[in-house]
Amino acid sequence: MSAKGPATPVAWLCHPVTLVAVALLIVNDHLLKRVWPGAVTGKLSDVAGMLVTPPLLALLLSPIVSAAARFPVLKARLTADRVPPVPVSRSRSDDWAALAAIMLTGAAFALVKATAAGAETAERVWAVFTPSATVVADATDLAALPALTLAWLVWRRVRPAFSDRTVRQAERTVRPIRVVLALPAAVLAVTATSAAGAPSDSSVVQVEADDGQIFAFLDPQREALVTNDQGRSWRRMEDRPSAPPQTRACVPGEPRLCYRVLPPRLKVERSADGGATWSVDWQISPGRQGWLERNHEPPYLNAKALPVASMAVAVLPVPGGHVVAVADGADGVALRDPSGQWRRLSLADDRDNLSESSAPPLSSTGSQILAETGMAVLGAIVMLLVVLAITGWAIAPVVITIASLLVPWWLGSGPRTPEDSLMTIVFWGMGLFTAMGGAAGMLASKRPKTSRRHLVVLPAAFSAVYLPFLSWSAGWLDDYGTARLLAGVLYVLVFAVSAGAAIRSRARRRPARQPAG
Repeated sequence: MSAKGPATPVAWLCHPVTLVAVALLIVNDHLLKRVWPGAVTGKLSDVAGMLVTPPLLALLLSPIVSAAARFPVLKARLTADRVPPVPVSRSRSDDWAALAAIMLTGAAFALVKATAAGAETAERVWAVFTPSATVVADATDLAALPALTLAWLVWRRVRPAFSDRTVRQAERTVRPIRVVLALPAAVLAVTATSAAGAPSDSSVVQVEADDGQIFAFLDPQREALVTNDQGRSWRRMEDRPSAPPQTRACVPGEPRLCYRVLPPRLKVERSADGGATWSVDWQISPGRQGWLERNHEPPYLNAKALPVASMAVAVLPVPGGHVVAVADGADGVALRDPSGQWRRLSLADDRDNLSESSAPPLSSTGSQILAETGMAVLGAIVMLLVVLAITGWAIAPVVITIASLLVPWWLGSGPRTPEDSLMTIVFWGMGLFTAMGGAAGMLASKRPKTSRRHLVVLPAAFSAVYLPFLSWSAGWLDDYGTARLLAGVLYVLVFAVSAGAAIRSRARRRPARQPAG
């Protein structure tokens, strides 16, 4: 037997260079871009992506290429009773899969970055994973293509299989846990990229109606946008002083018809009896307001979080009725036309206009739930480890592995500053190394034969946590608290079913007691 054997894309994905690229992609997209936005952090993501994407593609292409290589043999076996054996080289098919993955990555990246049509197509595809992300054509990003050479060299490095039996056995022991930890991290790093775009550095904090015009005052610029056509077009006006915000305003000439806002809600109430009684005239539900607050979170950690709330109201009399303007903070302005119809206007990218097209949607399937997605992945891994412990795996390594995953998550939950985020990354790095050690201990210790059916726990537990939050992001569930409660209930149900199956499996393996006699 040759000392060299077939390599698999799994080994490529688990190579230290690829794992470092995965870590760089996560840190850069979710920390460095928010602290130091610019060309350098943008190019770092491109380089890391060139190292991570080919192994993931090779995982998908390898079985396809392998099946294609065996097709002549299968066809011969179907058309003849006996054919001479035709060897099919797994190593050769893996080489073709790796080469195809690298070429496909390079061609797709060049098409996306060099053409507007390619960027638009990529953005539509990426919307499946991260609806809020944007893809921009930029020919300077093609400088990252040489990183594919390093990716190929890494593949050539992992091709030789281990000839020593002990080393090969150790690799078979450790590799499964490396895959369990590396594959979700790589997929999450490549697909769940941070949303591109400028920070929300302006909000409408005051509105006034005067001389047939509506003024929307911006913070922190202390400038105003003004419209004289009921919000159809706006222009910037500087150096106009503003009065203190008014939370209640009545229609000029009709003092009994009034409107008021109720911060911190996105809500306007109307009174037809001078304020004796009030009824809701317009509002965004609390669940959708929570969604908007996430949507308007500044992408940079050192940026100020701006409020999303109805903070001021003004009424402008017009022929045929009146127009109501409401300052909604980072969400812009809400306008009520003379017919009673409300519409949301948000700041355009140039901050010189307010328009309906700039207003973010009240839902977007799969967007703004990156933290919940990570929690679902973590919950699935933890449940699998617990089920393995129930089936008879060594308890101590299982506890070490679970603690190594949960402690960093608890310590790093809810970071608000760059320093906190950096410490979170340190915690996770230490936790993952410890988790790999604990998992290696699990695999190296004496363990019972485990059915592959137990692996169903992974997708079941992930779906139990992820689907309620996916429904919240899509607007099918309005209240975030309901989604959180549903995720908890489903997770407990999946655990109860999985634990029961594990207990029954362990009971079947116990030898029956011999009757005394």
